[in-house]
Amino acid sequence: MSLASKTFSPQDNGDCKTLHNGNGVDPSQTPLMDRETLQEQFEVSEEFGFAAKYPLVTLPEYFQPWTDIAVNLQQLIEQKKIREAVDKLPLLDHNRLATKAEWCVAHMFLAYIAQGYVWQDGEEGITKVLPKNIAIPFHACSEKLKIPANFNQFNSVLVNWKLKDHNQGFTVENMDTIITLIGGDDEVWFFMTAFMVEKACGPALYAIADAQQAVSYQDDSKLESALRVIEEAVHEMVVQLNRMGDGNNPSTFYNVLRPFIAGWNAPAFKEKGLDGLIYEGVSDKPVSYPGGTAAESATLPALDAALGISHRSEDEILCEDFKKYMPPKHREFLIAITKGPSIRKYVLSKENPDLTAAYNGCLEVVKLFRNTHLQVVTRYIVLPSRQSTSGQGKGLVGTGGTGFMQFLKGLRDSTLQAFIGKDSHHTPATDGFKNKITSFRFLTIAGVISVTGAICLALFRKYH
Repeated sequence: MSLASKTFSPQDNGDCKTLHNGNGVDPSQTPLMDRETLQEQFEVSEEFGFAAKYPLVTLPEYFQPWTDIAVNLQQLIEQKKIREAVDKLPLLDHNRLATKAEWCVAHMFLAYIAQGYVWQDGEEGITKVLPKNIAIPFHACSEKLKIPANFNQFNSVLVNWKLKDHNQGFTVENMDTIITLIGGDDEVWFFMTAFMVEKACGPALYAIADAQQAVSYQDDSKLESALRVIEEAVHEMVVQLNRMGDGNNPSTFYNVLRPFIAGWNAPAFKEKGLDGLIYEGVSDKPVSYPGGTAAESATLPALDAALGISHRSEDEILCEDFKKYMPPKHREFLIAITKGPSIRKYVLSKENPDLTAAYNGCLEVVKLFRNTHLQVVTRYIVLPSRQSTSGQGKGLVGTGGTGFMQFLKGLRDSTLQAFIGKDSHHTPATDGFKNKITSFRFLTIAGVISVTGAICLALFRKYH
């Protein structure tokens, strides 16, 4: 039986009553994740990672007024008629949403409609108030799903995908978004590349559970196998990340899509003396939500938690803030990893060359992912901002209000510091793979990294 399909049990390793003292974990006292229940417990699948499994694409007929606007957003925005269409909407009863899948579609539709409404007339024409016929049900969906009422990784990537042809495989070419904002084919490619990064991470998430089981039962062979699965999955994440440039033009992203995925804390709001956007019928106080960012994806945080990668305190504060925009089950998954047995401590305690090589192999591909991310952010954000005549490239900040290049480099440097052994920064397997990744063509989103105001902090990525 392969590691990918096996659930570990105490019987798998004979005498496993006493765990290695260096790890300090008693399997009878430490909660262990079971791959057989990950989907039910944490809404994580081996096939799709944190992305929804074949999400619902429509709403019941009662909600057709929302659907009519959502599926025609690009045309309405281009004609500058979205505000007119929204203002004519009736206040629909959100309580008629019957299932969680319907609540998710509604959250997605309303998030996209809100972005179009606010940014229809560009930064000079932002609105101060989101009308109650959108604000009230959007807030209600947020409360129901326990996800903020803003444009984020969840509603732009995790539940916003479908196959063009169910008889074909999962490739970016065969993927489509359920709805788009303004970017057309480039926008679809951007978000679907992000989805493919999310999907590629699925086997790694299940292997994390396997690895912690192996640590608890002191099974070095199965731990090594689980680490190799993680390494291979992150390899595939890099492959998918590098496909962004095949169908998304940097100029189109920066000048067309980017302005429409900014949040309510963008410089345009501050320049007008606004503290955010007022949700009419919800509160008289403005809220200052960020725009969409792949840092709201749980993929890299899960890898960091599993591999024991510790970040600088200032970076960790930002990472924790991004978790607020993750679905609650995904946040719980990260907590479960953190509470589980430490893979890193166990590898350190064993001084097993094969285990160390497997662990460092995982770090190598995480480092490669983050280095590639830095390169593509430069291509899709930094360089276009310097060419912009609007001066938006000055003082680039990320979605969290901090210099995003400094933030991303900090995450990369933390990964470098986690390697075990002096000469472990390169392994034959990862070096061989690295040689195949000769060009950077991707901007992440596993979700879209948008930069508030001046820029978007690019996706899969959508990743840090």
